[in-house]
Amino acid sequence: MTDGHALVADVREAARRHNLTWEAMVPDPFTVNAAAEPAEEAAYAEMATARARLRTHICEQYGITVRELASLAQG
Repeated sequence: MTDGHALVADVREAARRHNLTWEAMVPDPFTVNAAAEPAEEAAYAEMATARARLRTHICEQYGITVRELASLAQG
């Protein structure tokens, strides 16, 4: 597996964990479990870090700026 593939896998796993913590914090549209908030915030930060590592890798690999990457992602 290349670095890029591993970074994508890391983002997907972090997103999966964030989804679990979000569902624990907001199990339905009428309930908020405040006790789950610290875990949700940690999982969100982990996901943001994983995304930043992937974004940096893509920009370095292809010699583009974050702005150019965002423009490409818009379609």
